[in-house]
Amino acid sequence: MDLTPYLTFEFSIAILAGFTGAYIRGFTGFGSNLIWAPALVTVMEPVQAVAIMGIVGLAGTTPVALPILKNVVWKEVYPIIFASWITAPFGIFVLYNLDAKNVRQIIGIFILAIAVILLTGWRYRGKRTGIKGRLAQLTTGSISGWLAGFGGIGGAIPVLYFMASTDHPSIQRANNLITVSAMIPIVLAVLIYKGAINNTTLIQSAILFIPFSMGTWLGAYSFNRASPDIFKNVVLILLIVIGTLAVIL
Repeated sequence: MDLTPYLTFEFSIAILAGFTGAYIRGFTGFGSNLIWAPALVTVMEPVQAVAIMGIVGLAGTTPVALPILKNVVWKEVYPIIFASWITAPFGIFVLYNLDAKNVRQIIGIFILAIAVILLTGWRYRGKRTGIKGRLAQLTTGSISGWLAGFGGIGGAIPVLYFMASTDHPSIQRANNLITVSAMIPIVLAVLIYKGAINNTTLIQSAILFIPFSMGTWLGAYSFNRASPDIFKNVVLILLIVIGTLAVIL
């Protein structure tokens, strides 16, 4: 197979961004697409960027997600997943009807907002049970699903919800990972229905899966060998820089 058409400067940016995002994800458990999305929508058509992030993300997450299914608190996860499936197609609809620059700018604004929230240390402190708790879960799912369809960046919203709970970190991680992973199939299903996924999409996804997997493994390996506080600050600074560039360029 001739891979020469993919050996371009633009595609090398996608590879570097994928590796960097995956490394951060391997270290922190989330955030890969916040790094990857602005780069991909800059060097390729946004719909293709979302499709590639979905394919690579699903392929890379499944082996990690299956063993931790036993830790998931399904009564919290189901409403979020259900709501995300409803709103993801609406995010894709907007994606199709905006030009690449506007998509990149909206993604940049969202990244900046998430970075500011993380900097302030804000966490959801509201109800997690009863009617109010269910409304919070449905709201979380609705927003994250729309963002997943629009730019493949829905994962940060469940993080803010699950990481604020008093559950053991292993449960928080399982809830978040399964929730975010469950959004991907509906996004891919809609994109397949619209004919957005072709041979080029699959080849690019296969190529990008290699650095993505390497980055995820290296990030996980580095977890016990670096200061979480220092790393967190570096990630936040990186998000601010990327978000700002996405807005102004």
